[in-house]
Amino acid sequence: MNLVWNSCCPCAKFLRSGSLYWSSIHALSRGSSAWPDERVLSGQRRGVVQKPSSWQDTSVNKVEEWGDLVVLFSRSTNVQWNLALEEWISLNALREDRMVLLFYVNTPSVVIGRMQNPWLEADLDYLRRNHVTLARRRSGGGAVYHDLGNLNISFLTPKDRYKRSAHLEWVTECLRSAWPAIELKVSDKGDMRLPDASKISGSAARITTPGSYQHCTLLVQADSHALFSSLEPTLQDGLIRTSSTASRRSSISDLQSLAPDCTVDRVRAQLADRFVQDFNTADGGKTSSVLSISPPTSLSGSWREVDKLYDEYETWEWTFGKTPRFHVHHEVTIGGDAAILDLEVEHCRIKKITLTSSGPGADTELESTLQGMPLRDGDWRQLADQYAEGTFERQACHAIASLFWPSGEHT
Repeated sequence: MNLVWNSCCPCAKFLRSGSLYWSSIHALSRGSSAWPDERVLSGQRRGVVQKPSSWQDTSVNKVEEWGDLVVLFSRSTNVQWNLALEEWISLNALREDRMVLLFYVNTPSVVIGRMQNPWLEADLDYLRRNHVTLARRRSGGGAVYHDLGNLNISFLTPKDRYKRSAHLEWVTECLRSAWPAIELKVSDKGDMRLPDASKISGSAARITTPGSYQHCTLLVQADSHALFSSLEPTLQDGLIRTSSTASRRSSISDLQSLAPDCTVDRVRAQLADRFVQDFNTADGGKTSSVLSISPPTSLSGSWREVDKLYDEYETWEWTFGKTPRFHVHHEVTIGGDAAILDLEVEHCRIKKITLTSSGPGADTELESTLQGMPLRDGDWRQLADQYAEGTFERQACHAIASLFWPSGEHT
């Protein structure tokens, strides 16, 4: 994959009169602007926004020393780790008068909401073939596609300071002030849309007693083909009965189509600068911190809990096992004969299964064998291999596996 590298990320930072100023070692040494070396290679659509090694993780481990207003950049592009970081901050790093603005970008990923069914939200075969990660977050809402041209923004506040619409309106105003061509409106669903109703951003939230967070995507340089291909359902909605949250399909656009000089780095810098200015008190009395964080070497002490959350988010038990209960009623072909599959699934494991077929060998104890089986393709292929070639049991296992993983090879 060709990538766009931006080497002008700031390496030194300081606060002056309640406002955030960026200075770059490169800029200072070469006498150029604060964004001295922005490069966009011809024909390339994604931007790497990873911070250079010279960025210092100033006091990131000492949460008690953070200011009232914290701008935090994650250097990781791993979707599960960034979700773990976000969750940990909301539970451990907030206090009554603290607000955190977290920025992160991820390599290609589909992120589904806490109460969603992955087979209804993503093309799991496309994800596998194209190395797109599937992740489940703890917040609600619909499925979204992330890549390096998509900036993720998270507002983390104490529960009583959660302001859904106000935060999103602030983002739209910041963008408009820097790029007048970007006219966005916040919908009643928490989306940011253009006047033609094209979607630029979606948002979701998680509110707990210790703290809350509201995160939103921001399509800066959208790979629309990958986005729509990834978000095609594996199973059509009519095949599954479920109470899981369904995503709303929308037309999309991106910021760069409106303002060609708009990049992930520039959007992030604009929002970070304005955050410290706009959320400070009238007398500038709030303290501010600008920090970056990268796994795992910059973390110590209680921060190691981030890695525990990350380990959980990587598991099949979290990504698939947290799928809300669902029911499948579908006609499948077993050994050339039609069969009716009736399947109840809970925690992504077979709770009850009925196979009705007039084909030879259909009267077996397979149904009881399959109860409790996880919907994990590798397990079904292994079970099929235990039966002789051409038997009803073997063909039934392959038929069920092929329903959920049409091209196979899933683990």
